[in-house]
Amino acid sequence: MKIISSLLFCFLSCLQLLLCQSGWTKGKGEHFAKLDFSRLSTTEYYSPNGAKLKTNRFIQNSLNFYGEYGFRDRLSIIVSGPLWRQNAFETTERVNGIGDFRFDLKYRLTKNTKWPIALSIAPEIPTGRANAFAQSKTAAQERINLPTGDGEFNIWTTLAASKSLGIGYVSLFGAYNFRTKYKGLPFEDLYQIGGEIGFNPIKPLFINGKIRSQWATGESKYPELGFVRGDGTTYTLMSAEAFYRFTKRWGISATYLTGNDLLASFRNIYISSFFSVGIIHEFKK
Repeated sequence: MKIISSLLFCFLSCLQLLLCQSGWTKGKGEHFAKLDFSRLSTTEYYSPNGAKLKTNRFIQNSLNFYGEYGFRDRLSIIVSGPLWRQNAFETTERVNGIGDFRFDLKYRLTKNTKWPIALSIAPEIPTGRANAFAQSKTAAQERINLPTGDGEFNIWTTLAASKSLGIGYVSLFGAYNFRTKYKGLPFEDLYQIGGEIGFNPIKPLFINGKIRSQWATGESKYPELGFVRGDGTTYTLMSAEAFYRFTKRWGISATYLTGNDLLASFRNIYISSFFSVGIIHEFKK
């Protein structure tokens, strides 16, 4: 069957990664878990040189998991990634699969919990489908690769600092992603900066806002990496989240995510504003 290789597609793992990046760690035996559903639907694609293009509508549904456990008082273990991801264009069938999972080992460098600074090392494992071909609805001999994972092992290193502000807090972070190869072709490394501010205006309600910008160390040298594997992808993303705790341990969340070119401009990415909803379980001593 003929494979459509000229369609500009970017794997959207970056959209799930507006995760909590703070200087705090969980206490020994404490945990936090979140399961959320998101849906992206867009016709806007930004090419590797930043040109805005219109394409057939791309749709991605994701069921994402985030879990953090306090292994020691200053050491947390974090697991995150899509338990299920579905990709499709309006002109193709849908493909499904698990996404790539990330495993953080996070250590708080300071004893002071009002001014915490933490370092995390996080391998991201290629657990997703590196190749998932979707059949065209209009041409029997055509199909397109819509992977649920990028096919390569990489390692994130993140340094984050936070400050407690009474009923609120603020966090800043910097991160570097050492990427490896896919079938012998090297990816460009990535680096990020970002921040978060949060408030607890009433006891059961928590509100936060996040911003994250990503740059690449160079332009993608291989079209099959740049278009299908998210190589050289840059962006500035922002989100606002409300979390309401309806029992001591259980809560629900709603998140709105969008982006602009405030810091890093869009390159090699499908993008649109979208909502996600989730359920949260937390245990504190």
